[in-house]
Amino acid sequence: MKRFKYAIYFFMAFAALAVVSCDEDDDDIVNIEDESEFTSLEAPYLICANRNPGGVGFDFVYDGSNGGANNMDSPSVDDFEYDIVIKTIKGEKNDGSLGGAPYIQLDEGVKAVNYSAIYATCVGITQFNALSASDLEEYTFSTDDASFDTSSLTTGDTGFPMMSGLLNEYKKLVIGQTWKTTSNNDVEEDELIWIIQTQEGRLVKFIVTDFPADPAPTSTGYIAVTWDFLD
Repeated sequence: MKRFKYAIYFFMAFAALAVVSCDEDDDDIVNIEDESEFTSLEAPYLICANRNPGGVGFDFVYDGSNGGANNMDSPSVDDFEYDIVIKTIKGEKNDGSLGGAPYIQLDEGVKAVNYSAIYATCVGITQFNALSASDLEEYTFSTDDASFDTSSLTTGDTGFPMMSGLLNEYKKLVIGQTWKTTSNNDVEEDELIWIIQTQEGRLVKFIVTDFPADPAPTSTGYIAVTWDFLD
């Protein structure tokens, strides 16, 4: 009888220990799964419509610290919230061929201004690097038009939206495609400089230096972007 009782006590003690052990293991597993580390991509960034359709987002301030860029289709953390996103959509040209139409969109609550449009001498990477908060003169921020929508545009025979419609829709955006001309020419130091106010109220200077970016893993599809905080 004693052996039977001892066997019961032993079994109960072992079961209790097993339950505690499993609980502790489960907690460890949950903690491991919950842990994630923000990792920023480095320039140049892939914005090809085929190879990275979701584009690249920039969360300039992540978890109270300096943030960076992530591919929107595969962010490094679940709580990634972009301030701006650079994305390319395919459009049908008048001759029936397809082409990529990249654009930059602000997230809700984010503001921006083309600082070079106000102060014409503030262009190019040299001026960008020299620009500081104490240098800033009067400017006014703007936000993207809330009616921006590429999903309802008229499509061509290919099933893709007409390029003319895309480019017209981009005009509703503060940055849109305005940066493309100066980043895709043979003129040095003419690239536009933008000032962006993040969701947290931080000021960021932003410039597209080269598109398509060179050097890059491929001759097309990549964009060279530089940014830094102003405050």
